[in-house]
Amino acid sequence: MNKKLFIYLFAALMTSSSVAQTESGKSNLLTKARDLADRTLVHGVDTNYVKTPAQPWQISVKSRVSQTDLQMHSVVDGGELFDGEGMMPLIRGVGPMATDPRIMTKVSTSLGVKVGYKGLSASYSFPIGGDKSQNISLKSAGRWYALNLRWHKFKTKSVRTHYSGKVQGRGIEDFDEATENIIFSEWGDTYGWDETDKEELPADMSIKTLIFDGFYIFNHKKFSYAAAYNQKTIQARSAGSFIAGLMGYYADFKYNNPRNAELIYWMDGIGRLRQYQLGLGAGYAYNFVPAKGWLISAMAMPMVTLVNRTRINTYDSNFKDLANENLLAYILVESMKEEGIEGLDNVDFDYSDDCVIQSTGAQSRNNRIALNYTTRLSVTYNWKRYFINANGQFNNFNYKHKAMHGHLNDWYINASVGVRL
Repeated sequence: MNKKLFIYLFAALMTSSSVAQTESGKSNLLTKARDLADRTLVHGVDTNYVKTPAQPWQISVKSRVSQTDLQMHSVVDGGELFDGEGMMPLIRGVGPMATDPRIMTKVSTSLGVKVGYKGLSASYSFPIGGDKSQNISLKSAGRWYALNLRWHKFKTKSVRTHYSGKVQGRGIEDFDEATENIIFSEWGDTYGWDETDKEELPADMSIKTLIFDGFYIFNHKKFSYAAAYNQKTIQARSAGSFIAGLMGYYADFKYNNPRNAELIYWMDGIGRLRQYQLGLGAGYAYNFVPAKGWLISAMAMPMVTLVNRTRINTYDSNFKDLANENLLAYILVESMKEEGIEGLDNVDFDYSDDCVIQSTGAQSRNNRIALNYTTRLSVTYNWKRYFINANGQFNNFNYKHKAMHGHLNDWYINASVGVRL
């Protein structure tokens, strides 16, 4: 499906160069498209600062490394989260307990190709390492504007959770073989508890993000965004510009597979989280030309999020009951090992395949106005028809849903080698 989408987008781009000669011999579609691109990209610029390559087409091979980091924070009843039963019978929560899950994908690597015509471009990348992600991006840049759309899909199994609060502990005094009951000691004194656990999920977590941003360039006579980020123009002299922009963001974190019932339990029943945000911002961008052919560009734009909505899906499961049953089996096996019985080292206590989850509904919430930001950096070298470029972007998105809040950091670095035709 993703390859078909890319083919459609590429075909739409190619139609801007298709020939449709009229009977009267007037301009065909190629000429009209070229004239439109010229008006949006270079018309009215100061040619002492911004120059246009003679070749309108660009083909480049590009690589990308990227990572997404989701951090959540929630405060729940410690006695409900750690009730002294299940897989943690020796610990019981007292009062509020802060839970901070962190889901950080592996650094992914992808390889792809980009085809562009003046201010338009389309690209497709396929994964070669890391989280095996897929990316589709569309960009359009004119002399006074820039538009960017990026779709990112990937999977991960790693999750790190930090717990902090107050707990009570107890020990195991004896085991009654006749009744198969574990005899525990009395609960001890309350003490502070700080613990971090990292594990691989039994089933994949699916993550999708869609990020759109567009901004207006005030000093479009001397400053060229296209020179730094898609090499459609060449910045001949240093120049900067104030910018104003709009950014839309959507993310879907889905791990509601029955085999992930344990994570859902620790996440207070949350098995899916979706975020919708729309923000306005203003910032500054600067193109620095230290020598002929070189360009170093930087941009920073804080964003005020006016639309900030979170939707969660919650689930119940049989995880707690299974944990109780397997705890007893674990203690029996350990007791048999102490008695010298052999052949028990490979006993598997993984019961994720036996887990069952049931939906308890969905909740949506409009959150407060948040402050996010985006930053970009690019380095380019041009010579004759060829160019090389490396550019990176960092996005920060904050959210809140009742007692839960957090943020998502998303970054990538692109490197490309291209030729103009």
